[in-house]
Amino acid sequence: VKHFLRTQCKILVIGAGGLGCEILANLALSGFHHIHIIDMDTIDVSNLNRQFLFREADVGRPKAEVAAEFVRRRVPGVDITPYHGKIQDKDEQYYMQFNLVICGLDSVEARRWINATLVNMVDEEDPESLKPLIDGGTEGFKGQARVILPTVTSCYECSLDMLSRQTTYPICTIANTPRLPEHCIEWASVLEWPRLFPDTKLDNDNPDHIQWLYDQAAARADSFGITGVTWGLTQGVVKNIIPAIASTNAIVAAA
Repeated sequence: VKHFLRTQCKILVIGAGGLGCEILANLALSGFHHIHIIDMDTIDVSNLNRQFLFREADVGRPKAEVAAEFVRRRVPGVDITPYHGKIQDKDEQYYMQFNLVICGLDSVEARRWINATLVNMVDEEDPESLKPLIDGGTEGFKGQARVILPTVTSCYECSLDMLSRQTTYPICTIANTPRLPEHCIEWASVLEWPRLFPDTKLDNDNPDHIQWLYDQAAARADSFGITGVTWGLTQGVVKNIIPAIASTNAIVAAA
């Protein structure tokens, strides 16, 4: 029975990052044959230390496509369909085809969206419309994994108050009395970019924009005698990158 369920079950994995790579490998090696993967990101050099399905030659390519190719090569018989784009690009009919949805997302808004979509899909007259959602997340050495049954158990929206608050810096500090390298980076992104480029939206995924922010923040830090501004920190502050550890991803994905 277990073999039949694994070979027939159709699973959607959302996110092909640190957690998503582990989830994909676990599913394929456990005997699941029909997997779809969605991710809107492309591979960056900084991903390579923990997202083990990617290699240096893959930098710049869509994560979903590269992950699917890697797993297909290593696990014969697995059918993986990648989609490079946003989950919001798909409608309810698309999500209705799956037996299970597994999330390895680092975006609260994306998790809220898929949670709401799956809840809205439930039809009390049609048991097949209820799609179990397995949600996982990691932050440094911490992580969580849980099963959500839309309209039956508490949903993702119910637990938002438990999330850690994002770090914010007072405008007066970053504008007048910076003390940390983060203050200089925030000054460059929040104050200096809008002042110099009022008609251009800052693109956190554009290397040229990040380079400009880094250069500005480094110069400001130097003028205040502050050290520690790096490219990696600039990217981390601007994109609110959460620290990730490979072992935590592996444990949570297995759970």
